[in-house]
Amino acid sequence: MLDPISLLATATAVFNGLKKAVELGREAEDVFGQLGKWASAVSDLQEWMNIEANKKPPLFKKLVFTKSATAEAFDAYAAQVKIKEMEKSLYDWFHYGALQHLGREGYLEFIQMRRRIKEQREKMIYDQMRRRKKFIKNSSDAIFIAVVVATGGLILFHIIKFMVDRWPE
Repeated sequence: MLDPISLLATATAVFNGLKKAVELGREAEDVFGQLGKWASAVSDLQEWMNIEANKKPPLFKKLVFTKSATAEAFDAYAAQVKIKEMEKSLYDWFHYGALQHLGREGYLEFIQMRRRIKEQREKMIYDQMRRRKKFIKNSSDAIFIAVVVATGGLILFHIIKFMVDRWPE
């Protein structure tokens, strides 16, 4: 996994390309293609921040931190500030700039679509987690039942064998 500085540099580079495309008045497909790349880069950066915030250390491994808490906080803060600046520029493009022809409605539609997609992805992740838990539970139940049946069969086999061996002829 990349560090936040690399992720931020990627998002910034893609955003600068997007800015140039908008300034040059490129076709909507080019602009939206760049916008999609930027959104992916920002998403990766935000995902890194979420993972780092919720990361649990290994139980028996010695904890070693490569950066001070202050440096790590500055990295995360710089990323948040930069994302907000980029979002503000995007807002301005839709309202006053090169994407003005899409207007406020276009921007709101974009924001709603982004929220909807994010909610769908979160739902997919939670559904997958539930299915995994259900699969593990069902598998462990099946293994338990198989062990019980096999043990019962083995015990029954030995009882029958014992009875047959003792049976008078």
